[in-house]
Amino acid sequence: MYIPWKYTDFQDKATNVAQKLLGMYLIHRTSEVEYIGKIVETEAYGGSYQGKIDDASHAWRKRTNRNEPMFQNGGISYVYLIYGMYHCFNVVTSLKDDAQAVLIRAIEPIQGKEYMLVNRKLSIPDKRISNGPGKLCIAMNITIKENSIPLWKAPLFIATPTNKEMIRIVKGKRVNISYAEKGKYFPWRFFIQGNPYVSKG
Repeated sequence: MYIPWKYTDFQDKATNVAQKLLGMYLIHRTSEVEYIGKIVETEAYGGSYQGKIDDASHAWRKRTNRNEPMFQNGGISYVYLIYGMYHCFNVVTSLKDDAQAVLIRAIEPIQGKEYMLVNRKLSIPDKRISNGPGKLCIAMNITIKENSIPLWKAPLFIATPTNKEMIRIVKGKRVNISYAEKGKYFPWRFFIQGNPYVSKG
């Protein structure tokens, strides 16, 4: 059904990995269920674009306890809280001290949807279940406990589906980063054209 990514698959620029992740599976195994979601929307953070440093990145100003995972070798998770209540899940990329990561913005439920509905407190399946970074973390039971762990093996990992379909990738500006004087113009948001689970943006 799927083939887990290797450690080295993550060690590329965030902009490249962000596009490679589209159509891949995000898998979270718990004691109750194996959640599987197809990644349909991503955003790259860190590095530079046309000579301009990404000032939207958490790692832009300085290294902190919070953003420390971004400074590690690619292939681990970076999970953080926003508004003190919603988790965001990121895939760390590139090499140690380069500080790049990919935010997973939306997934299409593949397996464990009935559990996702319960987690999201929804009674009827629809795109609201996972069409945003906070929503997908609730749906797939991803919390700060999953911060800074390897993403090439269980319990939380990235995998290539054995029946991977052809997709068309759309690029655009990232969402909700108006504070970033330069980075708000970077075309570093990527999503699968026509997929109903892509966020409103």
